[in-house]
Amino acid sequence: MSIVSLALFGAALIPSQDLLIFGGTIRPGVHESVDGRLVPLEPVEAMLVQDGWIVAVGEVGELRRQGPEVPELDLEGMVLIPGLQDAHGHLLGLGEMLEQVDLVGVKSYGELIRRVAEAAKDLPPGAWIQGRGWDQTRWPGAEFPHHSALSEAVPDNPVLLERVDGHAVLVNHAALEKAGLLGANGSSPDPAGGRILRDPAGQPTGVLIDRAMGHVTRWLPAAKESDVRRRMLAGVQKALSVGLCCVHDMGTDRLSLKVLAGLREERQLPLRVAAYLPGNSLLGPGELLELKQLGDHRFRVAGVKLMVDGALGSRGAWLLADYEDEPGHRGLGRFEDQDILRLVRICAEAQMQPAVHAIGDAACRQVLDAFGVVQTEVPSLRDLRPRLEHAQVVAAGDWHRLRALGVIPSMQPTHATSDLRWAEQRLGADRVRGAYAWRRLHSATSPLAFGSDFPVERPAPLEGIYAAMTRQDAEGQPSGGWLPDQRLSAAEAIGAFTRGAAFALGEENTRGALKVGFAFDGTVLDVDPFELDATSAGQLLQARVLLTLVDGEIAFDGR
Repeated sequence: MSIVSLALFGAALIPSQDLLIFGGTIRPGVHESVDGRLVPLEPVEAMLVQDGWIVAVGEVGELRRQGPEVPELDLEGMVLIPGLQDAHGHLLGLGEMLEQVDLVGVKSYGELIRRVAEAAKDLPPGAWIQGRGWDQTRWPGAEFPHHSALSEAVPDNPVLLERVDGHAVLVNHAALEKAGLLGANGSSPDPAGGRILRDPAGQPTGVLIDRAMGHVTRWLPAAKESDVRRRMLAGVQKALSVGLCCVHDMGTDRLSLKVLAGLREERQLPLRVAAYLPGNSLLGPGELLELKQLGDHRFRVAGVKLMVDGALGSRGAWLLADYEDEPGHRGLGRFEDQDILRLVRICAEAQMQPAVHAIGDAACRQVLDAFGVVQTEVPSLRDLRPRLEHAQVVAAGDWHRLRALGVIPSMQPTHATSDLRWAEQRLGADRVRGAYAWRRLHSATSPLAFGSDFPVERPAPLEGIYAAMTRQDAEGQPSGGWLPDQRLSAAEAIGAFTRGAAFALGEENTRGALKVGFAFDGTVLDVDPFELDATSAGQLLQARVLLTLVDGEIAFDGR
């Protein structure tokens, strides 16, 4: 896609609404107290919005006199909070998942096979079957599967099924054959940054981890622009329905950029999207600078997404010491030190924010080292607010470095509540205490920015707030919370989905709160999350999103 074609999306602005809002609980957000704690701002009675900006707050009668012709929104007892953001999601992936075989929550390999075989009944031989969401840690034995049973049940269609974390796939015989991974080729070496699991005979089991997935994914049919548009719109609508006003879209490829630009030009993009270019297609500094200057408040290129390791559940996260449950294996580092230095340097020179996926403690250290070196060469890197995406396992000696380098931890609370069943098995009792350490990182660094990493987890910010407050799964387990000293208060958790996410985009003076002079993004709920604590936070799991408002317009109405 050319730079010229992208320039179109700044030309047309979506008209904003004027509104007088009253009749419920209006929560302006959070602020930092004198002792450094995040605490709720006092509620206000009414709010006046003009051209999408908050111009006044106060008593409803007085605001009516200031804006006598302004349409009114009576909340009728509902609760308005600052518009929620997801600081790490994948809109296209969400839309794709909605069209694929749903494997989320399958309790056995047999159940997975039955779902895929059912899907195969409606397809001609040779057509690809894709699915997503399986997690072998939820199955009896918790072992990675072998493709043989799947291949027997679905022999005529190549099958590719993504693990829940997106860092491993299970494929059948037909897909392995198409990829040339059987027979003598089955013993070919693992690619750098990837792993092919093998059976005792040395043949692939069908499980491919991280960069090894490319052996098969390159054979998938290429998506057409119409496919991407349909899936992107489905992802956008789903995001709005759960109360999200903005998504930091991590790894927005060129075709997705083109589609989003077109939707913006057509005034068909009701969600704010901050796009992060995938690092595997990194352009030169000059081209990146041009891209950064394009767009507007509704859709813009915000930075570059890089990825230095895999995921903990598939043992691809890169660790400083061996996995507790696989001695001799430390995960998969994707870059040599000089390579990640080069990529971060390009971002800094282009004044493009780097957002780097790092889950294991070795990966986090490599990224922090790179940020430190490049900051000495390009001091303005600090002003770009470099991001550490996930930061699930950070070595104790590195916690202080995030603040020293001005690094934003962009984290996902529901990752912890999904992983708590097996995290200690992977890491051991000592190292796990530095994992998913929201309290520790909140105290040690810049504001936390929270998201979900959808479709890895559900796009559900209320579930994320619940997880951050309780460190429990949806069933309330474990009792008292997992490593409960790392829990956050309601204000801190909500703040990470609002104020913190806005800070990560450099928008803390215009977004993330309901204050005079701020753009009006709002999420309306039937529960007041600020009134909850760890014992009552379960109400969030049943709470309804009633309205999502973006730039003063109702983008979703669930009343």
